[in-house]
Amino acid sequence: MRPDITPPVTTQELASAVQEPLGFDDEGKRQTSNEELADQVSTILRVDHDRAAFIVAESERLYVNRMRERFSKLRVSERLKRTNPFLLRIRGAETVRDWAVIQVQSALYASEEEAVGHLLEAIIKACFPGASEPALPDDFDFESIESSEVIHGYQVKMSWDCMPMSSRKNLSNTIVRVREQYRSQGKTFVGYFAPCYGRARTTKPPGQEYITLASKEFWQQVGGGETDFDVKVGEVCALLCSEFRSEVLDTLVPDLLDRLTHAAHPEIGNRDGQIDYAKLFRRVNR
Repeated sequence: MRPDITPPVTTQELASAVQEPLGFDDEGKRQTSNEELADQVSTILRVDHDRAAFIVAESERLYVNRMRERFSKLRVSERLKRTNPFLLRIRGAETVRDWAVIQVQSALYASEEEAVGHLLEAIIKACFPGASEPALPDDFDFESIESSEVIHGYQVKMSWDCMPMSSRKNLSNTIVRVREQYRSQGKTFVGYFAPCYGRARTTKPPGQEYITLASKEFWQQVGGGETDFDVKVGEVCALLCSEFRSEVLDTLVPDLLDRLTHAAHPEIGNRDGQIDYAKLFRRVNR
């Protein structure tokens, strides 16, 4: 049976249908307390309980709350403006509901990747031996004081290919500047680019001022020399996020699909709930 796609009667009702926060019972499906999660994280990563509790709290702030906020504030006008009508047609979207499904899928994947990137950064800072906030924070996520005279700075990215040429040049220029500042203090500075996955070798090509770390080598440093520490971090991410992800798919996504379909119908649909592509193109390019 098709969902009810009767459009809201008034502009005010339309705005309300799009902007009203989604209802969600935070504890309704919660199987494990934060304290229990911290115990598990402590065991998996071999960190003390305080650091494990910090990681759990950050997972809630950076993943759970960020995802909930994104799905609560996803407005139809923004999604329509960002719709690629050419690609939508190539993908065979026929109904307004098809459009809503594609929008929610893309929002879910993009939001989740961003949230997990921030979570990994928090885990890295909590686990990397001697990690601290950079004294000279330009372009670096954290630094490690190797000795009274040597300091290492790290820029972390999800993937090795998240570094366009312009960013590489900027990072090299920053390292030259930071190196000079530390040199004036009698210290040596070494800059690193650390991709969380996808980099097989550690390299430093000519003209590049930073060292690009192999992903496995970087995670081994994060884990204090422990082999396959990246695998353990993956286990922790699944532990902390998969339960909420299931709730997103079971609760937030169906509700959001209904609301988007309902709200977008008068904007881009015909009487039968099919996409009117002439209306869509005019709406997108308005």
